[in-house]
Amino acid sequence: MRKKNRTVIKLLFLLLFFLFAGIWLFTGRKAGVDENYSQKRVSIAEVTSELSFGVYEKENWDAFFSAYHSDSLTSDILKDLLKTLELTDYIELPGMTGRHTVTRDEWNLAYSQILDLLDMERSVQKKTVLILDTMEAKEGRVLITNEGDYYTTLPEAYFEKWNGYELYCEEENCLGIVGISDRELAVENAYLTEVSDGEIAFLYGGDFYRKEIGTTKQEAEEGVCDLVFSGGSLVSLRMKQEMIQGALLSYDDTSIEIENYGKIAHPGKIPVYQTYGEVTEKSLSDVILGNMQVEYVTGENQVCAILIRQPAEICNIRVLLLAEDGGNTRESVYLTCDTSAVMKCGDWEEHIEAGKVIPASEFLAADPSRTLILTPEEGGQITICDANGVAASNGYAGSIEVRAREDGYTVVNDLPFETYLCAVVPSEMPSTYAPEALKAQAVCARSYAYIQLLRADLAEYGAHINDSTSYQVYNKVPATDASKTAVSETAGEVLTYDGSTVEAYYFSTSMGYTDTAAIWNVEDENAYGYLKKASLLLSQEETDLSDEEDFLSYIEAKPEAYDSDVKYYRWFASADFAGRTEELNAILMNRRAVSERNITFYKGNGGDELENPSASTVGELGKITGLTVEERSASGAILALRISYEKGSALVRTEYNIRKVLGACVQKIVYADSTESSDITMLPSAFCAIVKNDDGKLTLQGGGYGHGLGMSQNAANGMAKAGMNYEEILQYFYSDIKISVIE
Repeated sequence: MRKKNRTVIKLLFLLLFFLFAGIWLFTGRKAGVDENYSQKRVSIAEVTSELSFGVYEKENWDAFFSAYHSDSLTSDILKDLLKTLELTDYIELPGMTGRHTVTRDEWNLAYSQILDLLDMERSVQKKTVLILDTMEAKEGRVLITNEGDYYTTLPEAYFEKWNGYELYCEEENCLGIVGISDRELAVENAYLTEVSDGEIAFLYGGDFYRKEIGTTKQEAEEGVCDLVFSGGSLVSLRMKQEMIQGALLSYDDTSIEIENYGKIAHPGKIPVYQTYGEVTEKSLSDVILGNMQVEYVTGENQVCAILIRQPAEICNIRVLLLAEDGGNTRESVYLTCDTSAVMKCGDWEEHIEAGKVIPASEFLAADPSRTLILTPEEGGQITICDANGVAASNGYAGSIEVRAREDGYTVVNDLPFETYLCAVVPSEMPSTYAPEALKAQAVCARSYAYIQLLRADLAEYGAHINDSTSYQVYNKVPATDASKTAVSETAGEVLTYDGSTVEAYYFSTSMGYTDTAAIWNVEDENAYGYLKKASLLLSQEETDLSDEEDFLSYIEAKPEAYDSDVKYYRWFASADFAGRTEELNAILMNRRAVSERNITFYKGNGGDELENPSASTVGELGKITGLTVEERSASGAILALRISYEKGSALVRTEYNIRKVLGACVQKIVYADSTESSDITMLPSAFCAIVKNDDGKLTLQGGGYGHGLGMSQNAANGMAKAGMNYEEILQYFYSDIKISVIE
């Protein structure tokens, strides 16, 4: 009996052993399906990802597949899937029966038919890439490839470095894998930094990589090259030796313009390598137009890469001269010079006598890709004129470049940086102002312009900045002796904060205080730490003006300040929003297109945000019923303006947007000197109180002219008259700055 019991116990033990072993093997196999790429099966997770292009959300597919107890796609699941998609009658599944595990090739065949039938926008595309690395990201990872970066939710184990894969991609998302590719795939225009026994190191896409050379014998040295891989191995290394040199003049999405070479095509993405010091990868915007002699690696009639061999030497600035209507282009361009000049257009060059009228169209019509360049002899100036030679501008020092575009001609003035400032200072501040104020203006203008030089906002036009208030007003008033003196006596000086040159913002007139970058609703105020609240009152009184009653009392009191003798120091305006709902809505939608975060609409009394507002949905909010201050800064500027509608509201942020909205309501404005204006479209400043009158109209009581950040130009003049020098003036307006010399 005991022996029989022992036998039963042994049998039960073996049964339990095999049961747990089976569970372990089964769960282990299932885990492997999720974590390892296979040609023999496709995971449900991958299928779910690939189906995300359609009308179903991921949640729908998660619910669909949860009914099946399998991590891999099987024939019965696929049949149910096609039934759900209503494609059973259109897609054949040869040889699939029962719970047959669908192979990757079988799924690719079915999926390609699904895409043909349902992906009407052809949003899913096949792309073949070489995997260079992977990087963890939120809820997935980034595949770093020779064709750019792709986000995916597939496991990291699916991908092996240096191997090629054909992927299913929707824009920059990798949905799934078609298969492993045995094609030769190239890392083009990488920068080879090191060649040693059996190994190379190279820079590509901002990252350094090391790779074994293997048995491949290559003649290689530091420089730009193409690296060709297949099956995980480097099979070829091609150095690129052809180069040209010259300053970069302009660039766009398809071509770059090089001094003395004209326009040359590029493939759309140009790697830029800085080779002095530690080799690093830069962007095209780091190549400062006109101020760097750089090398261009060329091949197949295009620029493949750019090499920065030495730092920029800031000598010149390039200014886009706007047309009379404020546009970037002109219908026609005529030039004349007060001295003899040299005119170039492509390979053609001619000496021009003084006073001759030059019609740009005659020289650019034959080949619009060329640039017409007019350079006067030393001391000469070029004037934009009409066909008869009648001047339409002040004279410009330096050279003038004219380029043809589809919508007209652009005109760029290329001239020495300091010479440019001589025509900015009098255009921004009257030359009759005190010399120390003009010096402060010169330093601010130089700082601001220097920052723009380092950017590439107008690179497609061949310029750093334009000549309007969008940047700095230039040559609307010619250089004067006073402006030349101010520039020369501050030569090279800029404002720096934490070791970097700052955008030294300035404006016309204060209301007694300056403000911080909060009035622009910036994401990081710390980046503008040098812009502080400064009291310009002669009493040096510091008052918190964030309360509505306190601000109104302050504005009405008119305390004496360094710029209180200027008419803009105080003003009041009569305003009315009645009948202006459509006009104001149009302004709000236009400004929202510039920055969504600064214009927010709310519907109903509950205050729910209106998602993706359009002209029609905003119109459904009804008529505007009121304008009130939602938030005010300690300096007194309106930070948020609430617009009330019959069926909702809108919140407006940034001083520009607020001035634009309130300005559209103004009927008449009266300044401190009793002068009036009824023709304004923008309020002088956002430092104002909104008082509702008995008749429902508004009175706007405010002060100052301009954004209110940085230096008040009129206050600077008042300080200079009071005996302060330009360094003291600048230290007064800007916090923790130093006056440094550009190296």
